[in-house]
Amino acid sequence: MKKPLRIIAGCLAALALFAPGARAEGTNLTAAQAWAALTNFSMPTPPMEWQTNPPTEAELATFDDQQAAQAGALADRARDFYAQFSSDTNAPKARVVEIQALKMATHFGATNRLADLDAREQRMLADTNAPQQLRYEVRLDLLGRELQAKAATGADMKAELEKAGRALVKEFPSGLEGYEILMDLSMDADLLKTHDFGELMANSGGPPELTDLGKGLLRRLDAVGRPLPIEFKAADGRAVDLTTLSNKVVLVDFWATWCPGCVALSPAVKKLYDQFHTNGFDVVGINFDEDTNQAQRFIQEHDLAWPQYFGGRGPENKFGRDYSINALPAVWLADRKGILRDIHGTTDLEAKVAKLMAE
Repeated sequence: MKKPLRIIAGCLAALALFAPGARAEGTNLTAAQAWAALTNFSMPTPPMEWQTNPPTEAELATFDDQQAAQAGALADRARDFYAQFSSDTNAPKARVVEIQALKMATHFGATNRLADLDAREQRMLADTNAPQQLRYEVRLDLLGRELQAKAATGADMKAELEKAGRALVKEFPSGLEGYEILMDLSMDADLLKTHDFGELMANSGGPPELTDLGKGLLRRLDAVGRPLPIEFKAADGRAVDLTTLSNKVVLVDFWATWCPGCVALSPAVKKLYDQFHTNGFDVVGINFDEDTNQAQRFIQEHDLAWPQYFGGRGPENKFGRDYSINALPAVWLADRKGILRDIHGTTDLEAKVAKLMAE
């Protein structure tokens, strides 16, 4: 059975906020009474016998239809409220209830209400007096359906995501999703486009925790073509300074045990280490595990001999923070002169390492 979507708490928690208002023309209901009826609206509950006798697919489908119908009725009541009591203090909340109820109705299969939902969300998005967070959530909802529709037509989704990410950062610089989209795309974008992403995010005017993502991305790009200033004392006591690893090709592995891609890549990194280490190839691990013991167990079980930096997950990881490493795995490659040559090492890794070793 599908799970109902949650109606925004601030709307239905308003049961205690009934405000007196004018009576609806032609009725005996005041605005307070109409709002009480709206906010006391209840959805169907599953039959008690389902707890012991699981429902059939047909019964579930019927119940979903009932949920969709009731949610649609709730949306209609909300629309009637703000139409009749447009100056009441609860009218803006009724508009939100309508949107959430329409989302619930479409979730349960009432596709005939999608046009209503789109229209109401477009109106909310255009209302500059609406709360910014609410407009942002509406924008994400509209964008999600838009991207889903474009994916169904076979559109270039990487281009569509880039367009969406850029628009979100510009329209809502305090919202996280636009930054996350651009950061994900930067993982395999060319350097020019990655620099463009970094500039956009760094200068968005958003809060520091988000603009810092762009600044870190720019620092990452600035590191390319220069000696890589990664220095730390490894967990086993070894001192690591990449600027002093002369005449060695170095692979910097940003990884974590909770990252499936990192675990899958680990055998390939070990194979390269075993193959080239005696000829001047080294690996340095930058680990993002919160549980250091779990990472240590993985290292021992898989015989990973290279030094490791344990920085934790999130902003407390110095190198992850400095270079905005928010997607794993990430592999960087430095040549025998200590110059960072590649920040997209997960692609064609063996060929790239072999080429650097041959230089």
